[in-house]
Amino acid sequence: MDQLLHVLQFIRWLTLAAILATTLAYPTPSNVGEKASIEKRSLASLPLANSQIEDVAFIPPKVDKEAPSEVTVNKQNPLKELNLVSASSVIPRVNVNRLDKAFYTEEHNKTSEPMISVSTASRSPKLKLTPIPATVESNDIGVAQTNTAMIVQPIKVAAEVGVDDKVCNRNIARPYRIQGVNEELFLINQLSYADMLLSDEMFVYHQEGEYYLPLEFLSELLLLPIQVDIDNKSAQGWFIEQKRKINISQLLMQYWVNNSDCGSDSIKLFHDDWDIYIDVKVLVQMFGLNIVFDSARQRFSIAKSDNIPLSQLLERQKRFEKFTKNKALIGSEEFKEINSEYAHVGDLAISADLGVRSQSLIGQSDTAIDGYIQAKMDLLSHDSYFSYSSSTEYGETITGYLNKELSESWVNGYRIGSISSHSLALVSDANTGVGAYFNAGAQFTNDIRHIVVEGETEPGWDVELYRNNGLIDVQRVQADGVYRFFKVPYYIGLNQYQLRFYGPNGELKTESFSKLLDNSVMEQGSIGVSAGAMKREQDDLKQYYTDFKWAMLDNLTAGISLIQQQDSDKQWQFLPTLSVNIVGESELLQLNYVHTDGGHAASVAVQGRLKEVDWQAEWQNYNRFSSWDNVDGRVAQDANVQLSGFFKSSGVNWGLGGDWLVYQSGVENTQVNFNLSGQLSLINLSNELRWSSLIETQKWVDRIAVSGRLGDWSMRSYVELELAPALEFKQWVTNINSAISDAANYQLELRYQPSTEGDFSTRNSLSYLFDFGTLRLAVDNYATGDWLAQLRWNSSLLWETTDNRWLIDRNSFINTGSVKIIAFQDDNANGLFDANEAPLSGLQFSGHNSPNSMTDNNGELLITQLQTSRGHKLALNERSLPDPFLVPVASIIKVNAHPGFIQPIAFPVMFTAEVEGYIYQVSDENQQAAKGVKVWLKSTVSEKEYFSRVEYDGVFIFEQIVPGEYELWVKDRLIQSVSLKPGDFQQLEEIVF
Repeated sequence: MDQLLHVLQFIRWLTLAAILATTLAYPTPSNVGEKASIEKRSLASLPLANSQIEDVAFIPPKVDKEAPSEVTVNKQNPLKELNLVSASSVIPRVNVNRLDKAFYTEEHNKTSEPMISVSTASRSPKLKLTPIPATVESNDIGVAQTNTAMIVQPIKVAAEVGVDDKVCNRNIARPYRIQGVNEELFLINQLSYADMLLSDEMFVYHQEGEYYLPLEFLSELLLLPIQVDIDNKSAQGWFIEQKRKINISQLLMQYWVNNSDCGSDSIKLFHDDWDIYIDVKVLVQMFGLNIVFDSARQRFSIAKSDNIPLSQLLERQKRFEKFTKNKALIGSEEFKEINSEYAHVGDLAISADLGVRSQSLIGQSDTAIDGYIQAKMDLLSHDSYFSYSSSTEYGETITGYLNKELSESWVNGYRIGSISSHSLALVSDANTGVGAYFNAGAQFTNDIRHIVVEGETEPGWDVELYRNNGLIDVQRVQADGVYRFFKVPYYIGLNQYQLRFYGPNGELKTESFSKLLDNSVMEQGSIGVSAGAMKREQDDLKQYYTDFKWAMLDNLTAGISLIQQQDSDKQWQFLPTLSVNIVGESELLQLNYVHTDGGHAASVAVQGRLKEVDWQAEWQNYNRFSSWDNVDGRVAQDANVQLSGFFKSSGVNWGLGGDWLVYQSGVENTQVNFNLSGQLSLINLSNELRWSSLIETQKWVDRIAVSGRLGDWSMRSYVELELAPALEFKQWVTNINSAISDAANYQLELRYQPSTEGDFSTRNSLSYLFDFGTLRLAVDNYATGDWLAQLRWNSSLLWETTDNRWLIDRNSFINTGSVKIIAFQDDNANGLFDANEAPLSGLQFSGHNSPNSMTDNNGELLITQLQTSRGHKLALNERSLPDPFLVPVASIIKVNAHPGFIQPIAFPVMFTAEVEGYIYQVSDENQQAAKGVKVWLKSTVSEKEYFSRVEYDGVFIFEQIVPGEYELWVKDRLIQSVSLKPGDFQQLEEIVF
């Protein structure tokens, strides 16, 4: 007991010292992850952090009508001497004929002031407005951020809106700076209001510990009368009542404060091509809302507010949806969606690393050449990958596969070559090896509790995997260039995953994706099939399986698996398995049973979520049963429980777990672990304390992981410390790196592993970055006096096979996609680049890393380095069109790129057409102009339509019309068909009513 008290006292002081040290260095606390720990690895790997064992007008509350309405500037504001522009003077000029004016005026006390429309399309193009141009900061194109640390901080700011002493209740002016986003820093979160889920996919921008929410997207969901004009990076509208105007333009925010915070310090805003992103704290100040961020579940929750009544939201929802649907039709054809496809012969992406290695080991010195090459290419309409490496340490390694994903056939996809097998409950966890598998019918997951995350990157890179901001695992990519994370947690609700890649030359990049597990895993009556065969890499044992799943209900599936598997003596055994999955709103139950001639096994797994806690429990029972999951039948029972949540007040995630294992010999192994993870400023911290008991031997182990930035240095450190029965270091790995200049990087890695000979070692590496490759010198020194020196060159190449053109870059093409836009003047409006049509040069597109790049004299623009884990929207900069009467068929391209194929995208641009006519009406035998009558031009092949009104002299005009087939409607009457070609001007015959 005394020893235990000493251990706990030591942990207490150790934790306090760590918190104090980090707080002194970075006094601004911020965030968290969810789960983290460290697992011992060989010298070639970093230790893992893994634990096994309509108008939006509302009925306003009573407010003080005499409250000051002038703009009040903080005395510390450097802009206090400026003559501020009023909000109304910069509201965009809107074509009220394109809006449902009555929809707005009805609930705005019949005001005649035209209101600004609201869009419901998340991250989508807006209606074209004509506002007074606003100035923005010079770097509004966006600068890639070097800090990609995922910071989690619970945000809870509450305020009651009304006129009392506790509410600021006045206008303020707040200066701001605005800049473009770094696409890698977006998170996908849920958004709820009261108990109503508003969105499963809200894009949230996250930088330096702060969260920025999309203003227009938020306004759309809460039905607020606020419009963002993304072309001028401005926004206008009002909240609660029209005198409480909101104006964001010309680097100044003017709005009514609806909580007690009257602060008006300068802030940052961010923008992309779809929205403006504003700090949560500023939105809380602007709307007086209570917003809480649950970092463990990736959800922003807005408490119910009198200013946004839930009942009114529900009552007006149908009417609002009708309005936004009509408005969306106007811009629906601005999108062109490009489906991902495999080429018969694609474009070859290569990553090559060649080096000279010299070492001295136990007094023996030698020098050798080693290296690796990776290649990806579409081949025979398949995704293909190949890697070869040769080194004195690992010998030769060859890896490759053919893969295909299908969208419009019964077979969903298949893979041949290097594969990761499915996880089969009680029989085998996911394994790696050589073989083949396919999936068909309704898609399903064999093991709903876990997923496998895998991909390719260059050997020598470190990869961290996070789920909902909690560190799951860390790997160093080996010679095959493949990273694989097994048993990745998969819980009810939204699972947000992020991969962080750290390169040996100081590179840092991230990829994010999400998976939603709800009660509609499969549609009732659907059937899914999967089958596979493999030879396991670690021991050459073989396995064949076929799995059938049938959805008896939307939330109930039954399945049978037929498995043929070799045991450790390479004897074949047949393992038929039955399974049942029941998925509720917030719970999951999985039952499994497998039978053999010699015995049987059964398991029950449940998981769910309470208000503040996610939980998971599993029990497995083996009765004379042997499989890959239970070698030689050693285990009799296995039970584990996991709990996780977060502390709202501190922003710290916590996890508590236990594992109980009983062997056939009667020996028991018990393990309990408790972990905390969070962030102080730019430093991610996680700490796992683990207690284990095996045959009267008890151990206390503490595992600490730290990563983030210290000034100009990027740092990662992993420590495993045994606290009892004896205090000793088990292992310690620290990696720090910093840019010496724009073209040079220094990296230092320290390793301490007392269980190995030469327990302490260091690696110093210096990299010089060229546009076309990287040169790196690395020197390892060991405590035994041994040393290793390497001089390496790395480059990435892309061969465009259609034009026989080679590109070379230091950034990899292996795990990024490319597209080639081909812009041309489509004179015959057939969408094809015909021989007699002219290419368009000088066009610019945003939504990628080089928005200043332009189409060349052939009308071509090659865009590379696109992430493959999500889709991209490439938007035309319409100011780059050479003629104001030119219009694209679609101004925004939606594309999912993949490595090994440069996706060609035809981008037709046409001269617009114009239609003019006269409409008269006869009254009392007198003919006069039909002034004010509505006239519609409706496309016959799409939802596109144009609207005009008859002027005082009877004329109506349609300008800048996209060529095509149309129908002319007056009131509710079809008048005639109209066929328009590029550049047409048509004068229609007079129409008389």
